[in-house]
Amino acid sequence: MKISLLIPPVNYSPTHRPRACRYCREPILHRHGTVTKPVRDHRLREVEVHRYKCLCCSRTFRHYPSGVSKKDQSERTVILAALMYALGLSCSAASHLLGALGAGVGKATVWRDAQEAGEALRKKRPAGRVRILGADETVFSVKGKEVVVGFVVDAESGKALGFEVLFEGDGGAFRRWLEPYAEQLRAEVLVSDDNDSYSVAAAELGLSHQLCVAHVRKYFTKRSKSILEQATNEWDEQDQRLQKLEEDLRELRGLLKELPEEGQRRIGQLHREYLWAAPPTRKGQEAKQATAAYRMRMLTLKLWSDWNKIRLHLARPELGLDGTNNASERGISKSKVRYKSMRGYKSIGGMANGIVLTQWLYSYEDEHDLNKEMAA
Repeated sequence: MKISLLIPPVNYSPTHRPRACRYCREPILHRHGTVTKPVRDHRLREVEVHRYKCLCCSRTFRHYPSGVSKKDQSERTVILAALMYALGLSCSAASHLLGALGAGVGKATVWRDAQEAGEALRKKRPAGRVRILGADETVFSVKGKEVVVGFVVDAESGKALGFEVLFEGDGGAFRRWLEPYAEQLRAEVLVSDDNDSYSVAAAELGLSHQLCVAHVRKYFTKRSKSILEQATNEWDEQDQRLQKLEEDLRELRGLLKELPEEGQRRIGQLHREYLWAAPPTRKGQEAKQATAAYRMRMLTLKLWSDWNKIRLHLARPELGLDGTNNASERGISKSKVRYKSMRGYKSIGGMANGIVLTQWLYSYEDEHDLNKEMAA
């Protein structure tokens, strides 16, 4: 991946007059002197600042050259500090590097610059149309505690659209999280893993739902192995039920590999063959463990009910889906570039700003102008 970073230029003196008074907005101004201002920058040590007086309100103000504000740092230094932070450098390391370049700032200043950039980027909302949303969640450490963060991406381009700390994990919470994206971006499809909360959210939002085939196959492999091990303990090796279970699991594995259109009908037939298995019942205060046959009954029921979601990419090829949730997982891995250099975040806000900076930096393969994005 190629990343081009655009660093704002810094001029020694203003190249144009202000168009209006910053207080009353009247255009009649009088040049009222020139002062020098020390600035922390790796190329300039000071700049020239012009003072103007408004002939209408009689107030004076400073007019700074391009790339300079009332801060001690130039905009170039601010952007470099934020970018170093986004690339994974610690605040201390970024401070030392900027000092070696001749723009010495403290590590606390690097932290403030990064937070300011992150806050500005977080205020931006995605615009345009996104037909296919990808969603996934991961865990970050904040003050030693695990925090679940959900990510939303454009499943076609892989562009990160946003994220949110998920304090609840039910279908209602997922719907509230995804609803603004689905409505504002006029989405049609949600791509996710096999977490049941996504199914609830997609149904309530009226979205078609593509389950990640890789996650479903992984879930089936783990579940079928567990069921077979339990059946081996419950039934004798010569028991026909054990032989049939092994054959049925092999058939299900083949159906998940090929994903034929008639697969749902065949899974329904297999499910009916296990309806004889009774659910676990409570005996006294202890719940009786589910039998292998009943677990097989529930496995086939789940696969049957999810079949259309598993093979949506084959039923609707015009969507261009590949049947996986790789776009969301790539978005999460990019967000952790900054996190991998740390033992954990100190606050929810610091985590959010760190995530949005690294997402912004690694979500595009074109030119990056952080100064322009912050000002937008």
